[in-house]
Amino acid sequence: MTGFGLTWSVVAISVPWLAAILTSVGRRQIRVIGFTAALVSALASALLLSAAPPRESLDEALMVLFSCLTLGAMLMVPRRDCTSGTIAGMLFVLGSTLLGYSAENLLVLLAAWFLTAIPFCLPQWFAARTWRPRAGLLLSGLTLALAIGLIAASGHGMSISTLRGQSPGGMAVLALLVAAVVFRKGICPAHAWVADAAHGGPAIPTALLLNGHFGALLVAKLVVPLFPYAARDLFPVLSYFALATALYVAIRALTENSPRRLLAFIALSQSACILAGLESRTTEGITGALVHLVVVTVSTMGLFGILRLLEVRFGENLNAGRHLGLAEHAPRLAVFFVVFGLALVGLPGTLSFCSQDLLIHGTLASHPLTGLLLPMATAMNAVSIFRLFTRLFLGKRRTGFTVMADALPRESLILATGVLFVVLGGLFPTAIIALQSAQAETVEQAMRVTHSIRSKGDMSRPALNASRICRRSD
Repeated sequence: MTGFGLTWSVVAISVPWLAAILTSVGRRQIRVIGFTAALVSALASALLLSAAPPRESLDEALMVLFSCLTLGAMLMVPRRDCTSGTIAGMLFVLGSTLLGYSAENLLVLLAAWFLTAIPFCLPQWFAARTWRPRAGLLLSGLTLALAIGLIAASGHGMSISTLRGQSPGGMAVLALLVAAVVFRKGICPAHAWVADAAHGGPAIPTALLLNGHFGALLVAKLVVPLFPYAARDLFPVLSYFALATALYVAIRALTENSPRRLLAFIALSQSACILAGLESRTTEGITGALVHLVVVTVSTMGLFGILRLLEVRFGENLNAGRHLGLAEHAPRLAVFFVVFGLALVGLPGTLSFCSQDLLIHGTLASHPLTGLLLPMATAMNAVSIFRLFTRLFLGKRRTGFTVMADALPRESLILATGVLFVVLGGLFPTAIIALQSAQAETVEQAMRVTHSIRSKGDMSRPALNASRICRRSD
């Protein structure tokens, strides 16, 4: 990393941590402090992204995305939840997540892995009421620590760049890394902790944790570059688990009446599709996975935020088992919810339509049979989203509410920004897809072990798919 990159990386990571200390000590203007710290991180990350080569800018792009996500979360947190502990915890998660994205050393990545999980294991911060979220996060950290320990014991260094293609530690390390991905991302059979975390913990901070996508980061940053031969031959097993998870939790969501758990199942299903795309071994599928990661991050954060606003204003016991008729009390929140929900499941004219097209084609190219599970899961998720929307917002108008129930100006601002992003990104997807295509080529090339005619043909695929999707969107 150059001096320029190191300087701005330190700024992006350290400012949220310092602000977290400041909000823990003081009790005044904590939302302003949190917003300012997240804004500084977003600007520093944007400078890093502008200076990074397009084919090597995945880390910087993720830093910008997560910083902007936290920035929006600071504005969306309801006044009831806007305590010094909540803001400090979110800032701590921001700094730790950015540390993981920018890590070039295995020990630094391991430290970030544990640091992001700490607030969700402590009762005074964001710990859920059940044990499974803590167990899932702890097991993912322990398996990653064992993998890094085996790499160190085998005599290899800790620099990620020097370990590329060396398969350090052999199959034992690969198995532990895959286990870390399974536990952290909530892939079956370790999926239950995600729903428990969303149901029993604070909604917006939990959405930040899930949208850090550390499981996908580990695949793109360690598993594929360090184990290219095994990733080509054995890694598809993880893809099968991801596709099975996407379908299974989509089925679970069809009968779920708890809004939080239902959204968690949908988010997990779409997140598992990202993992399947990363493993597709096609530039088209990897590009779709990276674009879909952006869509899932923005849309699920908006949905969880809206749901928390509804809970604060209409009661914590919201249930999708009956029609609540909240649209007449909160029409703007209803519109934002339906746009975010449909954008998550591939509504034409949104960025998800482009990402789903690339993702499905890439997955079907590498897994002609099991790849069919992906569009099936997406269709089921669309049904679940529509069912949740109708139960929350449609039906007979409820009486007895005397307070302001619709979105406040600061909430409308950030929600409208998210809606514009997913809609304009779908209407004009060229820039986003071109950037992700360049990054996808780097990930896909790490899987190549021979310079076959097929791999040479894949090099031009991203540009062809990008232009095809742009024409369709226009």
